[in-house]
Amino acid sequence: MNLRQPYQIMGIVNVTPDSFSDGGKYTSVAAAVSHAQQLILEGADLLDIGGQSTRPGYQEVSAEIEAERVIPVIEAIHAISPIPISVDTYYPEVAAAAIQAGATIVNDVKGLDTPNMAETLAEYPDVKVVIMHSRLRKNLPIAKDLQQFYQEKVQQCQALKIPLENLCFDPGIGFHKSMADNIEILKNPAAVRYQAFPLLYGVSRKRTIGALTGEQEPARRDVGSAVASLFAAQQGVEILRVHNVQALKQAFDVWQQLANKEKNFFNHF
Repeated sequence: MNLRQPYQIMGIVNVTPDSFSDGGKYTSVAAAVSHAQQLILEGADLLDIGGQSTRPGYQEVSAEIEAERVIPVIEAIHAISPIPISVDTYYPEVAAAAIQAGATIVNDVKGLDTPNMAETLAEYPDVKVVIMHSRLRKNLPIAKDLQQFYQEKVQQCQALKIPLENLCFDPGIGFHKSMADNIEILKNPAAVRYQAFPLLYGVSRKRTIGALTGEQEPARRDVGSAVASLFAAQQGVEILRVHNVQALKQAFDVWQQLANKEKNFFNHF
């Protein structure tokens, strides 16, 4: 996870009936794998497979149901493509099963707060970990709140001997944060970066983009999402998690060529 390496695009594959923007579209293994293949063709560097919606007001499903949704998809994608696969889960048992099925990244929206999650990941020292901040906010400026959270998580991982080079932080845009907090995170990634750890931003189709554009329909927020993600990349954010890979890839390609940036992709993971 070298900060001098360029950005990566993480394509989203939701295999859940109730995701806020594309719920129900890819619930079968065949549909999910077909979508994954399309995202790869469009330029995704990583895929994030999720079996549970975390939209506002979501109804939590069990680890068993989540595993039934994601494990066959991970196995099928792993069988046909070498692309790095992330599993979006906060259940330790789902994380372990996904790793055994071929996932090499665990994207934990609860930031290792679930009992036994950190201990489970410590058993897989080659697996990368995205640690999201999704806790209720403290009475602190957003940057200070995030810095304290990151420091706590680094200490937690050190205690369990989880390699620190495996860590990536996600400030959790939209999770228990005000619109002002979300805008601050988007405008100033340097303020919410902890030491030299890479950042992942997932703002695609979220309410923040809706507020900035006035667009009420999540699926129609891809242009705004691409612009926000491009801005984040220009500020040094390493990984951008998006639904519409093609839109973001085209925006990046045009920007790189106009800015005379070297077009060179490396794996942060």
